[in-house]
Amino acid sequence: MDWYLPITILPGLGMLILSTTNQMMELSKETGVLVSKKCNDFQHKVANKKIKQLGLLTKAATYLYVASGLYVLSGILEALHNSLPFNVADMALYVGTALVFVALTMLAAYAYRDVKIRKFQYDNNHLAEE
Repeated sequence: MDWYLPITILPGLGMLILSTTNQMMELSKETGVLVSKKCNDFQHKVANKKIKQLGLLTKAATYLYVASGLYVLSGILEALHNSLPFNVADMALYVGTALVFVALTMLAAYAYRDVKIRKFQYDNNHLAEE
């Protein structure tokens, strides 16, 4: 592996982190509005679902941050050509890639659940009026 390979992945990973952080900010604002005052049972249920979503996004962002660190570490270790019995640089790259995969899976779950929450809100707010 060339030392620069894991570092070339960082801009794409940075975009994922930026996107995830923006989603966290918006979700946090929405949740803040719901929990800033006394709410009814429906609003309480929605707030609980959104707080769980916020936890999922936070975990995904954490994995992306750790993966970024591992990619940088992998590039540095590969550049130093360490003489360990096994290649630590490759291991850091593999673990970082696994964390990116886990984070992407969590983001997909977030997106799926977000649509379910929006449908739940729509059904409550619009179908009840008909």
